[in-house]
Formats: sequence, structure tokens, C-alpha cells
Amino acid sequence: MRADASELTTPPAPADVCIVGTGAAGLTLAARCAALGLDVLVLEAGGGRVDPATQDAYVGDVVDPRVHWPLDTFRVRALGGTTALWGGRAIPFDPIDFEARPWIAHSGWPIGYDEVARYYPAAMEAAEAGAFDHVPSGPIVPGLDGEWLHTTIERFSRPTNFWTRYGKELTAARNVRVITRAPVTAIRLAPEGDRVDHLEVRLASGATWRIQARTYVLAAGGLETTRLLLAADDVVPHGPGNLGGWLGRGYMCHLAAHVGVAQFTGDPRAIGFDYERDAEGIYIRRRLSPTPAAQRECHLLNSSVRLHIPDPNDPAHGDPVLSLMYLAAYAVKYEYSRASREADRSIGPYLRHIGNLARHPLQLFHFVRTWGVKRYLSSRRIPSIALPSRDNRYPLEFISEQSPNWDSRVALSSDRDALGMRRLRVDWRVASADFDSARATYRLIRDELARTGAGTLDYDEDALEQVLLDSGAYGGHHSGTTRMADHVRDGVVDRDCQVHGVAGLYVASAAVTPTSSQANPTLTAIALALRLADHLKERAT
Repeated sequence: MRADASELTTPPAPADVCIVGTGAAGLTLAARCAALGLDVLVLEAGGGRVDPATQDAYVGDVVDPRVHWPLDTFRVRALGGTTALWGGRAIPFDPIDFEARPWIAHSGWPIGYDEVARYYPAAMEAAEAGAFDHVPSGPIVPGLDGEWLHTTIERFSRPTNFWTRYGKELTAARNVRVITRAPVTAIRLAPEGDRVDHLEVRLASGATWRIQARTYVLAAGGLETTRLLLAADDVVPHGPGNLGGWLGRGYMCHLAAHVGVAQFTGDPRAIGFDYERDAEGIYIRRRLSPTPAAQRECHLLNSSVRLHIPDPNDPAHGDPVLSLMYLAAYAVKYEYSRASREADRSIGPYLRHIGNLARHPLQLFHFVRTWGVKRYLSSRRIPSIALPSRDNRYPLEFISEQSPNWDSRVALSSDRDALGMRRLRVDWRVASADFDSARATYRLIRDELARTGAGTLDYDEDALEQVLLDSGAYGGHHSGTTRMADHVRDGVVDRDCQVHGVAGLYVASAAVTPTSSQANPTLTAIALALRLADHLKERAT
């Protein structure tokens, strides 16, 4: 069943499991719990489509707007959640990510890699990203793989909107109720503070619902889930699960920037710059990463580099495809075109970009024809533009995990949204150790290119830190704010993702990850949601 809250005359009846949020984790959890025979109630704050008035609830304060996106970007308050914006990159965390690494403060998970890895195949299926097989077909650069560097791959979803993926199934299920325009505005704890009495939903009419269930799961994304917990401070000061002070702290995204240009010496046709497709038609792309041995030896954070295209905003590249990217910036979602929108848009650059198009009409026609089919007319969209280099030179796109940092945090401000909830205030920070790791990683890549004879790397090490800061918090990878730990002094949720000290209150989100890996968090959040479903079924029997 699916209904809009305005269509109901009474609040929904109690359920075995009440899930707040309809993103990748929430809908995967709902589908799995329903398949296990549990009665499921799903609450979505938005409707079927994005409504600017509803989206306004995500607006908040950012301490330093230069390094963090506005809080209403990379988040969607509607069915499917932020999977409506998801690029589809499906990458698992690595075994080393779960270890307590002495060179990374607050690292180490209470569960091991194998505990999550057994759910990765089902998570890949949920994301429609193919087999759980991340072994590359060959090196990204011949001769470079070895003790210190190795080729890894990333797989891509369609990309999948999870409401499109699960909506019909959940609507048809007799043991599932999906209620839209039902924003949860408060978690009301029992007087003892050790369990949830009910959730409070405030409707557009001004009416308030009391929602009750045997179990409650917050799956509203890394920021909104944290906001709900921080706001539940009327019975437990500073919010449930916060005796150790970690709620909202340890906030991580990823560090990412385009830094340096690699000049390769081998056959240009052997460089693995482009997308490949497997037997199922899944898009795959190769990356270069420090090996676990290199991370341990050199005290590195987990990271990778991708071969990128030249800066589309600089018309000196002379390429009509890149100039088209610049000119079409406002036809692309803001989250993916911000750099081009903020580039020099004066008449001079415009004319030079138009000149690039005029000089190469056949190349442009061929690209538009083939790209249009692959991007807009196929059930699986090619993820991005990958162009071969004419001179075997490729800019590097660097992405790295961010170490958990106590001072990097999400908190509540005094401002309130239309529903009366306190808005968020984000103070995203980067530790000096993160910059040290980035510099050491670039030195490693430079030295290995030279040692193997595979090429050279030209970059400005002194400028690396500022470039990373200028690029800011990467996308919507909101992680770590309800981190998992065996003891409340070290985190907010336990190894089963239950909020410490509050029976029956769980979190299904990348917010529970103690460390952020080199990988986008979506696949791991899905795997943890599947693991949670099995736990809830076991708890219910």
C-alpha cells in the first residue's frame, strides 16, 4: 500500500518495523524486511517528486561555504531519496578499512570486513550493478602494477532510482505501508530514556501523528538522521547514544580534486582510460590505488586516482566536446556542473568555446550521436565522458578517505524550518594528517612511474593542500556522524546499528561507518541495511 498522509483520516497502525526515509538503505531494508515476513511501515517526508517548499527543510548553515556544499544540495526529500541524484558508482570498502590502523586516529570497526562482505553480492543486486566482482581485466597502465600500486575497478549501477527499483513491489505487498508527506519531526523517548515511546509526524495541515512500532529505523541519510537524533534531547541531554559525545562528530565526506598530469610512455592504446562493459552490459572503469602494503608501510589513507579529461572550462584545450560541456553547464544538474557554472562565463571564453565547436563539426556530430544513445536512450547510462588523450597525457582525479576527526561535526542551530525543527549547522574540517597522506600518495605514484619507466607525473606538491580545500567536501558522501562502536564512549550505535542505550532504535545509513574508505558509501550502506534486516528478523522471532 502507498498513500499520501493527507489522504488518511487516522495515523497508521503500529508495525513491526517503522523505517524513516526512502533512499537506497531505507527501501532496500523495507523490501528485505517484507520478504522476511515483517510488517513494515515506511515514512517519507516528501512526495513522489521534489517540491521546493519541502526541500527547504534541508537548508542549513555551513561554517565555511568555500569547502562544503550548501546543505540542500546532494539531498532529495522525495520517494527514492538522493538516489534521484546518484551517479551509480558501486564500490565496496576494502578489508584494510575495517582494521584499527595506528596511523589513523579513531580507526577500526567493531565488525570485520567479512561480516559486511557476505552482504555485498545482494547489495550489488539491489543496486543493479552486476556481480560482486571487482577484479580488473588488466592494468590501467602496463608495467605499473606491483608491490606499491595496483589497478582496481569501479562498477556502475544504471544508475538506479531505488523507488523505481522497489516501488511497485512495496506498493503491492500486503505487509508494507508507504506513507508520503509524513515528515518525522521528533523521536519521543520513554521517561527512562531507554526506549522509544513514539515518533512524531507533523502534517502539512498542522496535525500531529503519534507513530508506534516494535522497532524504529532511521534511514534518512547521514545528515538528516543525525539531525533527528540531536533534536531528541528532551529526555536524554544532547541526544540518544551520545554519552561519549560522538553524535554529530567525526563527520567525513571524501577528499577529491584534479591534481597533476601523468605523461605515459607506453602504447596509448594500452592505457585503460575508458569505460568497459562486462557480459551483462555493466559499465566498469579502472583506477589506480596504493596497495594495502603501501598504505601500511607509508602510513597512507585509502585512496585512488582516475584518469581524467582536461579542464573543460579552459578553451585552450581546443576540443569541441569539452567546449560543449562548458556551454551546456546549465542543462546539467547543479550538483554535477557547479565548476563550469562558476567558471569565467564572460563573452571572451564563450566565443573561444564556440570556435572550438565550429572548427570540428564532424567530431562533435559523432560524439553527440553516440553519446546521446549511450547516455539518454539506453537503460544503462554511460556514467561520464571519457576521452582519449592525443598525446598520452592524462590529468589525475584523486579521491581519498578522510580520517575521523572529532572537530569535524554536524550540530543544531537556533534557526527553525517550517515544521519547527532546528536546522543543521555543519563545520566540516580536514586533519593535517589527511593532507600529509595525499602528498605522500602523490610522491608514491610519481616515484613508481619513474621507477617502472611507465611515465612521469607533473604536479605542484606545495599547492596540493589548497587545491583539496578548494574542491571541498566531495558530493553527498555524508558519513561517520553516528559512528559504530562496541562502547558508547567510542560511538553512537553498536555493532548491530542499534543506538547505544535505546532498545529498538536503529540507524541504516552511511552515518554509522567509523571510517570512510576510498569508496562511495552507497554500496556499503545497502549491505549494512541488508545485514540489519536479518538482525531484525532474528530479534522478532
